[in-house]
Amino acid sequence: MAAFFLLVAGSLFASGRSGGSASSGGGGSAGTTTALDWYTTGYAAANAGKYSDAIADFNNAIALKADYAEAYNMLGYCTRKMGDVAKAFTYYDKALKLKPNFPEAREYYGEAYLQEGNLAKAVQQYIILVNGNNRSNASELLDQIDAYVNKNA
Repeated sequence: MAAFFLLVAGSLFASGRSGGSASSGGGGSAGTTTALDWYTTGYAAANAGKYSDAIADFNNAIALKADYAEAYNMLGYCTRKMGDVAKAFTYYDKALKLKPNFPEAREYYGEAYLQEGNLAKAVQQYIILVNGNNRSNASELLDQIDAYVNKNA
């Protein structure tokens, strides 16, 4: 019996998975215990294009810290990348409710509007970013707006 447990535990460790996560499917390791740990793990998964794993990790972060605006923002990002723009908007709305001057959420909100085909609303998010003196995020969104306009011209 002990050998079986060690075999299963070794397999989980080698695959980067832990049986002790707050919800199944995430990419957390045995040392993932705080909301920041789950967020960091989810962020790495999102950057690797593993959106389903990242979503599970961000949900784990929120389970530990319900007001985690950054995790809601990244839930929106991953959900949008998986094609569910309507659901992404609900996550961006939650992030912005928790942190109204959150430039990354504004930028991603604008990108979601572009994905939906709503150029006017994307431009509104750009204006909010410019007026908030968030030049870097405004520039990123402007690049996306420019690409959208050129593609649809």
